[in-house]
Order: sequence, then structure tokens, then C-alpha cells
Amino acid sequence: MKKIYAVRQMIVSLIVFLFLIGVIFKNQLMGKIIISPFLVCSFAVFGENLFLLLNKEKISIIFKYIFRISFFTYVFGFLIYTTYYALANKTYWLLLIVALFVLVIINFFKKYKK
Repeated sequence: MKKIYAVRQMIVSLIVFLFLIGVIFKNQLMGKIIISPFLVCSFAVFGENLFLLLNKEKISIIFKYIFRISFFTYVFGFLIYTTYYALANKTYWLLLIVALFVLVIINFFKKYKK
């Protein structure tokens, strides 16, 4: 059952990766910057599941960390940009949304630190 799930994740991540490769060449710089973390995440999910199927646990864990780093880099970048946008345009209600996301991230780190 675990292998079927891994194969399904590999197929989905490969489709997403190929789609994003096609999309990234059709966009300008800002679009490429926005798309690139998703590209890295889909590649990391594919690699993680591939090496799980090949029983290479250590390499699979490396791809899991690549996914986490890429995902949280994107999230933190988004939160920093949203904070800048809120302060520059004096839309302070956006800071409430940023604060909620920061609380969720703190809770996530506390949960996985144990």
C-alpha cells in the first residue's frame, strides 16, 4: 500500500514538474521567481518517493529536507512581501493575516521540534 502511494505521488509530482517547466519558459522574471519554489518542491517530492521505493532512506530524507526548505522559503518570502506591502500601502488589516500565518508556523515548528 505504501508503494502505491509513493508511485501515485511520483506521477503527480512529475506531471506538475513538467507543467511548471513549460510554464516557466513562457513567463518573465517575476513569474519565474514565483514558480521556482513550486518547481523545486515537485522535484523534491518526486526524488523523495523515488528513493523510498529504491529503499535508500538517507537520500529520501535529503529530498524531504529540500522540500521543507523550499516550501518555508516561499512561505517566509510571501509573508515578508505581504508585510512590506501592508506597511507601504497602509493596509494594516493584512498584518493580521500575516500574524495568523506566523502563529501557524510557530506552532508547526514547536510540533516538529519534539
